Order: sequence, then structure tokens, then C-alpha cells
Amino acid sequence: MSEDAVEVVRAIYDAFNRGRPEAILELADPSVRVDDHAVIDGASYEGHDGVLSFLAFQAEAFDAQRVELEEVIDAGDPVVAVVRLRGAGPLTRIPLEGRFCHVWHIAGGLVRHLRVYTTKQEALEAVQSGRA
Repeated sequence: MSEDAVEVVRAIYDAFNRGRPEAILELADPSVRVDDHAVIDGASYEGHDGVLSFLAFQAEAFDAQRVELEEVIDAGDPVVAVVRLRGAGPLTRIPLEGRFCHVWHIAGGLVRHLRVYTTKQEALEAVQSGRA
């Protein structure tokens, strides 16, 4: 795991928490792919427009979103991050939170692929098997 790649991931979470999608796009390859394995909506998103759609879908599901990086795992090439997403229901304002695992593939200082998993075990198994 490269420290440069970890810094890219940290910068993305920081931009997310500050509500700055344009800063996220600056760190994403134009052909970036996001695969959500039934965590938020189970869909896949491609390119910068896809990233914006993914962020918009999350914004509809959670108000006042904030992500906390709990753990970074050395899994070789990808950066594996365990995160806690906090927010509130858009209509009820009831606090909501979930713990997820993100597998980030970064090359040349840009995100090429993000896969979202429900558990750390699921993510690590996918990385070890080469499916992540």
C-alpha cells in the first residue's frame, strides 16, 4: 500500500465531508468506476458523471452525511478502508449510521475503481481472490 494512495483516499473523504464533489472529481480518473455491492443501491457507476450520480443518490438517502475513516488495511495494491457513514433520514431527521468497507484502486494519483462492501471480511476476501 502506497502512502500516496492513502493520501488520495484521505483527501476524498475530506472533500466528501466538506461537501465538495468537484474536489472528489479532481482525484478521480475520467473513466473511474464505482461498484456498490448492494450496500447503498447495488448499482455500478462510470465516469465523473457516474460519481456525481452516486453522490446524489447517497444525498437523497442521508442528510448531513459525514464519513469517518476507522481503519486503513494494507492489502497490497488496493487501499482498503473501513468507514462509518453517519447522517440523518431526509424526512424524519432520525440519526442513521452504517459501517462499510471501501476498496480503492489508485494509479497515477487518481482513483480508477472503488468497490463498496458491507463488511471488512467480504472486502478482504474479494481482494485476496482478485475480485476486488
